[in-house]
Amino acid sequence: MKKIGTMVVLAIITGSTSNVSAQPARDLRQEETNKEIATTFFHTFYNDKNLEEAKKMMHPDFINHHPYSGKGIAETVDAVNTHLFGKFPEFKVSIKRIAAEGELVWIQSYTQDFPGDHGKMSMDIWRIKDGKIAEHWDIIQDIPKNVEPSSMYN
Repeated sequence: MKKIGTMVVLAIITGSTSNVSAQPARDLRQEETNKEIATTFFHTFYNDKNLEEAKKMMHPDFINHHPYSGKGIAETVDAVNTHLFGKFPEFKVSIKRIAAEGELVWIQSYTQDFPGDHGKMSMDIWRIKDGKIAEHWDIIQDIPKNVEPSSMYN
């Protein structure tokens, strides 16, 4: 009887009628490993432009949610090679922040299409599965010309 009363009070306070459950324990060691996997992939793919090595780091069921980059490994690599590296062969990225929770890794970065470019800020989210890059989402924002780029990440 006491448990039911506690749940009713909790439901009234939170406005929820669902059961309250604890968050699963985080595996900080695995999260650090996932950050290393994402960082290595990020540099291999975008800065080194080593597309063959990057393909090996991608899960066979890789899904890309960027609207213009295809869905699987081959389509994504072809799209990035054609539409990014083909147009901007000196493209480079600099990681400014990285965080992880569970199988997800967030990377905030500053990108430049060419030397001297004012640049963009981006936030990429990577899902790691079986030690490989399995899924990708991103948000990209131009840095206004009247804004110092470092103010976007410092």
